[in-house]
Amino acid sequence: MNSTIPETSDQTPRPPRGFGRSPNLLVVEPNGEIASLLRARFASAISLDTAGAEAVPHHLKTAPYDLLIWAVEAFDGPHLVRLEELLKLISLHSPRTQLIVISEREPEPVGGRGNRRTYQYIPRPYEPEKLCKVVEVALERRPVSQSLLAYPEFRVLAEFEGMIGISLPMREVFQRIIEASSADIPVLITGETGTGKDLVAAAIHNRSERKHKPYIPVNTGAIAPELIAAELFGHEKGAYTGAVERRRGFFEQADGGTIFLDEISTMDEKTQVGLLRVLENKTFRRVRGDRDIKVDVRVIAATNEDLEEAIGQKRFREDLYYRLDVFRIHLPPLRERPGGVTLLTNHFVIVFNSLYNKQVKSIAPEVYRCLRRYRWPGNVRELKNVIQRAVLMAKGEEITLDLIPPRIREAAQAGEQARAGRLPFHPGMTLAAAEKELITMTLAATGGNKKEAARQLGISRRALYNKLSKYRLLQ
Repeated sequence: MNSTIPETSDQTPRPPRGFGRSPNLLVVEPNGEIASLLRARFASAISLDTAGAEAVPHHLKTAPYDLLIWAVEAFDGPHLVRLEELLKLISLHSPRTQLIVISEREPEPVGGRGNRRTYQYIPRPYEPEKLCKVVEVALERRPVSQSLLAYPEFRVLAEFEGMIGISLPMREVFQRIIEASSADIPVLITGETGTGKDLVAAAIHNRSERKHKPYIPVNTGAIAPELIAAELFGHEKGAYTGAVERRRGFFEQADGGTIFLDEISTMDEKTQVGLLRVLENKTFRRVRGDRDIKVDVRVIAATNEDLEEAIGQKRFREDLYYRLDVFRIHLPPLRERPGGVTLLTNHFVIVFNSLYNKQVKSIAPEVYRCLRRYRWPGNVRELKNVIQRAVLMAKGEEITLDLIPPRIREAAQAGEQARAGRLPFHPGMTLAAAEKELITMTLAATGGNKKEAARQLGISRRALYNKLSKYRLLQ
């Protein structure tokens, strides 16, 4: 194909935003056309390698590429497994690598839940300038203005290390991740449940100099308090009933790499002392051990609690807090991310379309309005579950309001009525209907916080759950 190379700027090209270095590209093509195009367009702002299809596995295993452009017609007929193998290679060896596929027709979907991955597809013949724009957007990990659903042929996400966001609060989070990655210091991540603290921790590790070393995520809240110390630091044989052999803890397993401690406030006093010792001296002892073990581990901690309040209640050590709070990243709740609900909804529809072989192509306007009015106490995790259910249940090509759980529809409606100054009570209502409306309005006012809603209603949490079940508000 004869293509016109876009004119280059008089200014020296700079690395795309979000990179403190030149991003690495790998181009797989038969004739060198795309590589020449990109070199002329981006010059020294990128580092570009080329390879034949057979050499791609070696490259992905040995070099961290930010973008792979696959422009060989190798996915047709008996070669279909080629795409499946490529997705597996990226997932296993280079999860940060974004993929652009250029071919005359889009490859057929490949099976297997673990192999499904959002990639960008560009049909031939492509427009050189448009290709360069897609590459630029992908490397900058910044959003495009168009809806994801409106342009399915360009699956460009407002993505940064697995996180989706376009708002200023999320842009600040992404910048803080970049800053934290460049310094080998403890990091404290704060934010409500479901905001994605685990993704932030993984992103910091993946961008740090420790990225080729172990990354051990630990949810301390899911471990029995009496076992946390043994899980983190290991134990000697006979340390407690059932300890039939010596066991290495998570800190030993993470030596040289990063350990992520989620729900840090659930640690007991003894474990907090042990963690403080690791932070200060880089040493610890196994449970019932008699010798110090030295480790080099970066600690990233996360909490959805106010640790200063926990310190005041004598549940968390003040000295440990200051050792952890060297660099803080706060994740805003979904309700404080302008445009976040719409963008994430579009993204999740694409993901679950692929996962369940659905053909959802649009979302009804009233669905968007309902989702934006809801306060999402469970944040991104809750929205993801709602859209997963909607896509799975969809019978046609559109997500309609009836596919959204009643609790969200009613809470959003109650919130809108309250903002408009209209109370949904009227003469002739039954007591049950009035009670249901009052509970729905209270939940909307508290952002779905059932503990606070029960307090305001003057009933116990168990009584509130019974009423929610009675009125089918738990669906």
